[in-house]
Amino acid sequence: MLVVMGIALGMVVVQLMPDNRAALREEAQRLALLLENAGMEARASGHPLAWSSEKNGYRFWKKNDYGEWVRLEDDAIFRPYTLPAGLGIAEVSVEGQPLKHGELMSLHAFSFTLPFHISLTGEHASASVTGSSTGAVYSKLDNEN
Repeated sequence: MLVVMGIALGMVVVQLMPDNRAALREEAQRLALLLENAGMEARASGHPLAWSSEKNGYRFWKKNDYGEWVRLEDDAIFRPYTLPAGLGIAEVSVEGQPLKHGELMSLHAFSFTLPFHISLTGEHASASVTGSSTGAVYSKLDNEN
């Protein structure tokens, strides 16, 4: 009887402990869709956009009338975003060259974005967001095919 109760209690505890793989997968998919849409928006409007990472979030940028990059703060879609607790951005690279947090990744107005890779991390898993030279952006947990 005690063994059965111990197993049942162990299963309940495992169920209550959050597994951030689902959140990580969701955040990677969200970022992939945002980046793909930002690239399409840049090409459709003829105005470049940019993206930058922070340790626990990201933001989008646009050029003002003077050609300077300014942060998008109040945009309904491309507003600054903070990842849920326990998730972060480990690394970003464009054409294999690393970008530091805060450096801009351009989303070109007249061509597709250069290939890029973004690594998101959680407590027990990591995920990748990868952009191709065709403009397509993909996401996946790193242990999935």
